[in-house]
Amino acid sequence: MPSDIFTAVHRFLDAEYDWQPLGCGSSNRLYRADAAGQTLVLRVNAPPGLAQGVDRRREAQLLARLAGQVWAPVVHHCDPDAGWLLMDWHGETPARPLAAPLKRQLMQAVADWQQLEIDEGLAIDYRQLFDHYRRQLLGLPMSKALLQLIERLEQGHEALPKLPLTLTHHDLHHANLCAQDGRLVIVDWEYGAPGSPWFDAAALVREFGVTPRDVARLPAFAELGHQPLERGWPGPAG
Repeated sequence: MPSDIFTAVHRFLDAEYDWQPLGCGSSNRLYRADAAGQTLVLRVNAPPGLAQGVDRRREAQLLARLAGQVWAPVVHHCDPDAGWLLMDWHGETPARPLAAPLKRQLMQAVADWQQLEIDEGLAIDYRQLFDHYRRQLLGLPMSKALLQLIERLEQGHEALPKLPLTLTHHDLHHANLCAQDGRLVIVDWEYGAPGSPWFDAAALVREFGVTPRDVARLPAFAELGHQPLERGWPGPAG
């Protein structure tokens, strides 16, 4: 980690910690430290060019809005300009398949955030995002196949029934869950924004084996009903 970030973190904490690397994602670097009975996680943000679709200012606003939710991370520092985020340690990634009590907490969390009032000015422009990805892929190996996948994604999303914007995590997968003492916390809100609830619903079905009937019970789908989901949705991933 760059020494200037170490210095800034220690100044913020008014103490020096021994930061140990954690398993990192595709772009950010993560560190953990234990001191005085407290365990913290430090995320050093990837450069903008390596974090496509991420808006650090939007993330900071969302995390402030989520503060106090039982399923939200406890964040001590999130400054878009500082290049790092500091939060509590919320436990390990839970085992697969997700245990029934944790799955119920996950469904409740999604239901909760779909009902939060979030500034729609923070919403993702999907068409602009898809076009951005197309430009980034031009000339890369396998670009033709990847561009075809983006085209299928965009067409498939456009064909879905239109639903009101809700807060959407956009990166809901197993590695972004933490569990400790039976409590589930959903982390990594880098891509979170008011958006299409279909993206989180697809993750629930494919990643966590949630049935379309249970997805239909979520607030965003209450008026749609379960039959359109059951007719058109593939089963959970094997």
